Amino acid sequence: MNKGSPSVSNAGPDAVRIGDWTFYASVFRLEYGQKIVKLEPRVAHLLSCLTTNAGKPVSREILMEEVWPGMIVGDEALTNAINKLRKAFDDDRQNPRVIETIPKAGYRLIADVNQISSPIPHVNDEATSHNTNTNKPHWLSRKLSIFTTIALTVIIFALWVPIEPDSNNTPPPVKPSALAAKPSIAVLPFDNLSQNPEQEYFTDGVTDDIITYLAKNPDLIVIARDSSFFYKKSDMDIRSIANALHVSHILNGSIRRSGEKLIINAQLVDATKGSHTWAEQYLRPADELLKVEREIAQSVITSLLNKKQDNSSLRPLSIPTKHIQAHDYLLLGRYHFYKFANKSENTKAQNLFREAIELDPSYALAYALLGWTYDFETMNGWADDRIATLKKAEQLATRAIELQPELPLSYFVRGLSYREQGEYVKALGEIETSLKHDPNNANARVLLATLLYYAGRPRLGLKRIKEAMKIHPHHPYNYHFHLGQAYFVLRQYEDAIDAFQSGIDSNPAAERLHVWMAATYAQNGDIDDASWEAELIMSSNPNFSVTRMEEAFPFKEPTELKHFTDGLRQAGLN
Repeated sequence: MNKGSPSVSNAGPDAVRIGDWTFYASVFRLEYGQKIVKLEPRVAHLLSCLTTNAGKPVSREILMEEVWPGMIVGDEALTNAINKLRKAFDDDRQNPRVIETIPKAGYRLIADVNQISSPIPHVNDEATSHNTNTNKPHWLSRKLSIFTTIALTVIIFALWVPIEPDSNNTPPPVKPSALAAKPSIAVLPFDNLSQNPEQEYFTDGVTDDIITYLAKNPDLIVIARDSSFFYKKSDMDIRSIANALHVSHILNGSIRRSGEKLIINAQLVDATKGSHTWAEQYLRPADELLKVEREIAQSVITSLLNKKQDNSSLRPLSIPTKHIQAHDYLLLGRYHFYKFANKSENTKAQNLFREAIELDPSYALAYALLGWTYDFETMNGWADDRIATLKKAEQLATRAIELQPELPLSYFVRGLSYREQGEYVKALGEIETSLKHDPNNANARVLLATLLYYAGRPRLGLKRIKEAMKIHPHHPYNYHFHLGQAYFVLRQYEDAIDAFQSGIDSNPAAERLHVWMAATYAQNGDIDDASWEAELIMSSNPNFSVTRMEEAFPFKEPTELKHFTDGLRQAGLN
């Protein structure tokens, strides 16, 4: 649990006034005059947590722990629940009156909250009401009102048990039932103990290398790099991080580089028991860094898979380069590239990767990363000649494959280039090969998902993107975008709306999210909401064209593309 974060409790009053609304926690109900809103149990639970901490920011991690204890759910579950509360209160995320989003922190209930003495109301199904579960028929609610009352009583006792805070503020251990069948691990960014803060790229790079080594093993679940780096310099303890990421083990450590000497400390923690599984200190010359990285990864794999006597099943860890300065250039280049920030950072990364290749022309990883920067350049509209830039990415990835056929990133980069060139069959083959060599590559799974639902296989695409979200719990907004697209193709509009809204919450300026939200609202029959999204789009981009959208999204079946563009036109876009 975050130090200094509020302690969440559900033991608050049953009836409270939230602004002009009355909230009855035990029956999951909001009232405002004659309007009645029945909340889903977990949505009501969430509101109770926020109410108890009114006026204080409550982190996403704490809310996830309280509302979904011991369960494996993605960030979208919390975002969806927040959206349902906002809809119930008719609250505007941009100009909130009730629930405020605190960027990178969580949520805060900003409406006035007052405890009141009011009896729990009798359920009156003839009153004007709104159920946030719109799929439930009203006739069924009326017909089963007696059974509903009984069920509510059972749910109250089963779910509404106050969670007592731990007396010594120690979080509970990770529950094995919440973990996957395979051993699971997150590698936290190693601490930079050097006096020079400019060495941060070096410690980050070592962490990246170890993650890459571990992720190649098909018998492990390895959390994606960006989700692990979400906790860089975090004051959360190991168990809380493990709970948030749903992993059984955490690897962390520190690095001190002084001249030609290295001191690396590494420790593997079993979060289910709260004990160390393995720990080691390495005092080595700086030119043995690559060897140390491999030794750490090998020791972790041996510990997790209990292969103390026979390591023959473990995949060999390939040597990236024998030139230590080339590796240093690569680490610094990757440090700039992984910011995914702007053209300037991308250019810095390109120059450093070229330096690495100049020192070691056989450095496959440097070729692959340089190719990725050209894909990224094209996808962000920075390339003067789009096709020529994509071809350059393709050629660099091909060279990397020639040098090191089992390097997963090379196939991902080439697959991304093929997709952007419209060669979807080739792209599909590349991504499948990438995942064969690196089954824990979340970004490759997302790319595979897009190719699948564009090709008419949306159910499999949906499965792949959900897998990616588990590997990369703190995924970027584009994961929600692709999740929403898969749901849209499946005609699961309510789920698509929730997914797109999650993406919009993370990146309100992303036009494509609003475009797909408009089409989804329209196909779902919510024309007013669709028109509102269309107005937002036109106000920020007066030159918006449905024809351009037809060129941007490569559906194999014309009927699927028409399904999308018809929604846009129904929303009022041309």
